[in-house]
Amino acid sequence: MIADFLPELYAVKSRRSFLQRLGTIGAAGMLSPLAFRAAHGEPPLGRRPQMKLPIENILICCNENRTFDQYYGKAPFVGEYGIPAGYSQPSGVPGFSISPIDLNSPVSPDPNHDWATIHGDWDKGKLDGFVTSGTIQTMSYTDPSQLGYYYSLFSDFTLCVNYFCPMLGPTFPNRLYLAGATSGGQTTDNIVAGSLDWPVILDLLDAYRITWKVYNIGGACNVSSGPTSYYCDNTFQFFKRWYLDPRVNSFVDSDYYADLASGDLPQVSFVTTNDINGEHPPYPLNVGEALQQQLIGALQQSRYWAKAAYFLTYDEGGGFFDHVAPPVLDAYGAGFRVPTWVISPFAKKSHLEATVYEHSSLLKFIERVFDLPTLASVNHQFDIQTPGAPSNDAANGGTYGPPAPPRDYRRDIGDMTQCFAWPDSRVPRE
Repeated sequence: MIADFLPELYAVKSRRSFLQRLGTIGAAGMLSPLAFRAAHGEPPLGRRPQMKLPIENILICCNENRTFDQYYGKAPFVGEYGIPAGYSQPSGVPGFSISPIDLNSPVSPDPNHDWATIHGDWDKGKLDGFVTSGTIQTMSYTDPSQLGYYYSLFSDFTLCVNYFCPMLGPTFPNRLYLAGATSGGQTTDNIVAGSLDWPVILDLLDAYRITWKVYNIGGACNVSSGPTSYYCDNTFQFFKRWYLDPRVNSFVDSDYYADLASGDLPQVSFVTTNDINGEHPPYPLNVGEALQQQLIGALQQSRYWAKAAYFLTYDEGGGFFDHVAPPVLDAYGAGFRVPTWVISPFAKKSHLEATVYEHSSLLKFIERVFDLPTLASVNHQFDIQTPGAPSNDAANGGTYGPPAPPRDYRRDIGDMTQCFAWPDSRVPRE
C-alpha cells in the first residue's frame, strides 16, 4: 500500500536539504575515553559502579511529529489527560471556533512547525493560536481505530501523559536534546553534518565503556556516499566526533534482529527511523506502527527482554494541537506534549505517568542506570550564552542568544524511573 503513496508523498515540502551537504565535511579527530575524562575533569577510571536498577539494556526510538492529543486525546484510557469536552480554538473569524477534526484515516496533514509558527500556536502560554498561526490542519486528530497496536500497549505498559518535547520549534533542534540535553541555541533545521562540537551522551558512554550502537532502521545513513533517497533522523551525524563513527552509521534493520538473536545487543541502543517508517505526516502512520510492533516484538522474544527498557517517543509535535501548556524551562521551551511509551517487564501496567518529562529525561535514565555523570557537569559551553543569528531565533537577530545549559541536571524534569515498578522498593528517587 505504501507504494501507492510514494510519488505524491515525495513531492511534499522538504526539510531534507542537509543531506545534500553530507559527505562534504572532513573526518574529525576522535578523543579516547581517557582523553575525554581528562579534558572534562572526570577520573581516569573504567565505568563507575552500576546503581541497583535491574535494567541492563536501554533502547530509545524517536519517531516524528505527533502531539499527545493528536494520537491519544480521544483514547478511552487517558481520562483527564485527554481532550477536554467542548475544546475548540479561535478561527480568526469573530464568532467562529474550530473543534478537533477526526481524520478517520492513517494519513495526516503536515502543518508548518517552524519556530515562528509554533510560537504563534503557543501564544505565550495561552495556547489559542493553533488555527490562526498554523491553519485548520493543526486541529486534526487520529481516530482511535487507526492505532490498534499502540492502544493495546496500555494493558501491560506505561504511557507518559506529561512528556513534552524540549523546544517550541522544529525537528532537529528538538532531537539535539535527545543527544546532548541541549540544542546549543540551534532553533532551525539548517544544521550541517559534522558541524556541532559539544559533549553528547555518546561521549559519556564511551568514556565509561558502556557499549552502544545506532540502528538505522530503513537503511544506513552513510555520510561518505552523499545524499540518499530518503531522510534519516540520525542526529548524532551532526556532531564532529561522531558523524563518521561506524557505530553511528553502519547498523541497519538486519543488524538489530541479528544482534537480538546472537547476543550482541549493546547496553544502549538508539533506534532511528526515517520519514516513511517513522510516522512523519503525511506518510501513513500504520506503516510506522507496524514497524514498532515488529521491533518491540523481536525484543520481547529475545534473551534481553527480562532486563530491558524500550522507550518510544516523538521528536516534536509537528504543528498539531495540544491542550496542555508546556512548562517554561528556559528561553527555548519546553514544547508541546508528545506521546511516550515505556515498554519493559518492569514498567507499571496500565499506568498513566504524570511526572514532567522531556527528551533530557531519557538521558537522565541512562545516566542513572549506568551511574554516569550528567552532561551538565561536563558541558559548560552554553551556561552563559549561545551562538546567535541566523541559526538561533531566540537571539532576535543578535550575536548571542540566551543560555541553554544541558537540562539533565534539572530536578523539575523526571528521570523516567517513576514509570517503573522496581522489585526493590529501596531504589532511590530523585
